[in-house]
Amino acid sequence: MTMAATMVLACATAGCGVAPVAGGPELTVAGPSAAVEAFVRAQGAHRPTRMTSFPQALGDGRSSARVMMPIGTPAAAMQALSQEAVAAGLRSIVVAPG
Repeated sequence: MTMAATMVLACATAGCGVAPVAGGPELTVAGPSAAVEAFVRAQGAHRPTRMTSFPQALGDGRSSARVMMPIGTPAAAMQALSQEAVAAGLRSIVVAPG
């Protein structure tokens, strides 16, 4: 199996991807790579699973990732998710659909 096909299959089965969910709000987190990876894994443990991007290396031991929420996610849910990220030692930015 080629590398590209493997990556597509892995993304489809893991609920991960790099493209944003059309129309839904996103939370971008950044911080120490280990903390970002743990945060992304925690989002996958939610039921239903939250869509995330793979952590992207920023250099100097830091990474960033995105959590894509479905259309209609209330502001209170985004605020709670942001607070969860801050509690994990990450910086967070909410990007509303626009």
